[in-house]
Amino acid sequence: MTIRLTVPDMRAIFPRAPQAVLTAFVDKQDSILSPAGINHTRQRLKFFFANIEHECGGFTIPNLTESLAYTPERMAAVWPNRFRSADAVRTKYGTAPGWQKAAFDDIYGNRMGNRPGTHDGSTYIGRGGPQWTGRDGYAECQKRTGLPAISQPAVICGYSVQPEICAAFWSWKGLNAKADVGDFNGAVKLWNGGTNGLADRLALMKGNDPIIDRLANVDAIESTINNLPGQPPTPTPPKEVIDEATKKERKARTAGGAVAGAGAGNEGAKTTGTIAADKPLISSPVALALIGVGLVVAVVASVLIARKAAAVVKNWN
Repeated sequence: MTIRLTVPDMRAIFPRAPQAVLTAFVDKQDSILSPAGINHTRQRLKFFFANIEHECGGFTIPNLTESLAYTPERMAAVWPNRFRSADAVRTKYGTAPGWQKAAFDDIYGNRMGNRPGTHDGSTYIGRGGPQWTGRDGYAECQKRTGLPAISQPAVICGYSVQPEICAAFWSWKGLNAKADVGDFNGAVKLWNGGTNGLADRLALMKGNDPIIDRLANVDAIESTINNLPGQPPTPTPPKEVIDEATKKERKARTAGGAVAGAGAGNEGAKTTGTIAADKPLISSPVALALIGVGLVVAVVASVLIARKAAAVVKNWN
């Protein structure tokens, strides 16, 4: 099943977006969104569009670029851990023309791949639908899209390439797995490192739900199914989808089993006397504790795997 997008549907989700953006998503849904798996389920589309809508105002912010035109009050509100008040902002950066650029070079400098002592902080600001940020982010965007994002940052803002820009960000962050298990908070944290704007994102998704729920799927459009590239998604989630969604839990289960096995092996060696003389034994209480901890970790991980797998199946529509 592949969910089909139309221009009227996209207009309903992004009522004030430039027409070129909407047309690009519809025209490239098979070549860009499908390979990334974004339009394989409604749940993925809901997560995808709600977060993009929040990040760039539904493709309405000027030039799809984060504004540097902050006031000291706004800067203090956005970064309260850095600035106790607007006066603290003024004290550090002054009020002369260009102070905001200096502030961004400082605030974003020496992180996200931005080089200290450069203008990377004010150069690699949020751009495009997902608001790619930081030199490392731009390098990743360039790697995944082939666009010269490092040398020409504004290329990320082109209306016609927003499907590529958004899909690349989504795949980079591995967000299919978060959508598949219904972990919206987790998706937001991967998106921007925290839960900024969570309430707005949730409200936007709720508003989009009726629109996305009524979208047709390719199974109902016999005249187009044979024209789609590659193999269509399976009616039920394949093993690799569930494996991706439960990757962390499966690692934990393996680790728990290893810990329990180490404890059990030590106990067995102590009982039978098969351990080498130069290898000290772990005391019995410690070995038993290892077995217990390992078993608990393995059991809890198995329960979480089952729950996440059930959530993936539920959301695969």
